[in-house]
Amino acid sequence: MANILFKKSFQHNIFKKILFDELWNKKGIFTTIHVLGKPRNFLFLKEHLCKLNQSLQFFSINFKIDNTLFNIVEKNLFKKNIYYDHLFRIAINNKKISFSLRKKVKIKNNFTGVLVTYQRPKWRLKHLQYNKVIKFLNKINSNYEEIILTKNNFIYEGATTNIIFVKNNIIYLPKNGFYFGITLKFLLKKNKRRTIKKNIKIDQLHDYDEILLVGTGKGVVYVEKIPQINWYMRKITIFNEFQRIYKSYIIKKIAIK
Repeated sequence: MANILFKKSFQHNIFKKILFDELWNKKGIFTTIHVLGKPRNFLFLKEHLCKLNQSLQFFSINFKIDNTLFNIVEKNLFKKNIYYDHLFRIAINNKKISFSLRKKVKIKNNFTGVLVTYQRPKWRLKHLQYNKVIKFLNKINSNYEEIILTKNNFIYEGATTNIIFVKNNIIYLPKNGFYFGITLKFLLKKNKRRTIKKNIKIDQLHDYDEILLVGTGKGVVYVEKIPQINWYMRKITIFNEFQRIYKSYIIKKIAIK
């Protein structure tokens, strides 16, 4: 089978190919898109590009990826007649744009949460200042563990996910302090559950029946336990509901194309 993985960087003003640079810890933005199926589908593509371009404006980076440019990139980087189940990363700073494709690792539904004290700077954006988060991730097995970022006894987000808390089948989200991801927005829009925003404290976690992790790489999974505070899940009702919603979107997306 042909190697379909790639790592490529370009000067984005003239699209001249240069030495690959992941751009971590640079001033810039990135997004990760799940590529799935044959022919390939870029899940939530419109939403990813919209957020990416809005964030570039915030960082005063004079660059934009529109549909025409994306189609050119897709045509040149992706192969035909291949079944994809991969993660496509786009990273941009004020001079370079980098593309990389990696195989999406199969993960478990049940995760172990690992609490760490850290809050991302400029947390409203998915920016490239991620070195500290990457150091945390290098200490765990991301197939079944997730870093949970906390500060001053409050929980904000996962290192690679958003966090949803459930009590009595009511959904709770942190008031702020986290990046509001595309998967989270989709699930909240599609379900009919009551949603409350409040400060979620570590020492109150035992009040919650379920903790879900949602994002591009993981889809929808649940936290089975957080050993540091002896927390264990008591239900997976909303997990089952959200997973059905997410899988239904994927099936429909592939069927349409």
